[in-house]
Amino acid sequence: MEYVYKKAHIFWDDVIESVVIRWHSFAKGTELREPLDKLIELAVIKKAKKALFDNSHILVLDSDMKWLSDEWLPRLLNAGILYTATVNSKNSAADRELNREAIKKDTAKLLHYEFEGVHNAIVWLSEIAA
Repeated sequence: MEYVYKKAHIFWDDVIESVVIRWHSFAKGTELREPLDKLIELAVIKKAKKALFDNSHILVLDSDMKWLSDEWLPRLLNAGILYTATVNSKNSAADRELNREAIKKDTAKLLHYEFEGVHNAIVWLSEIAA
C-alpha cells in the first residue's frame, strides 16, 4: 500500500516495519498536510509503531510548524507511533531546532532521533522490535 503525491511518497516498509514518508520538494499548507494525514491513516491500517520521515528535500514554515505541533503530532501519537526517525539535510540546523520544539511537547510517549543520512535512520529503526 502506498500513496504518491506531487511532493511526497508515503509507503509501508516491510523490512523495517515502518511507515515512511519521502519528500521530493518543498511543500506548505495543503501540500504538506494531506501527505502527513495519509501517513497517519497508513500507520493505523498497519498498526505501526515506527515512522521514518525523509525530510532531506523539505523546509517547514513557521505557520505549518504550529499545525504540526498542535494538531498533527498528537494524532500521530494516538495512531500508535512510538518511534520516529527524521532525516534532515546537512544545512537545516534551523529546521532541526524547530522540529525539536514540536517534538518536546510529548517526549514521554515518543522516542525520536534525527539523522543526516537515510541509511543511519533505517539502521536505527531496524534495531527496534515493533
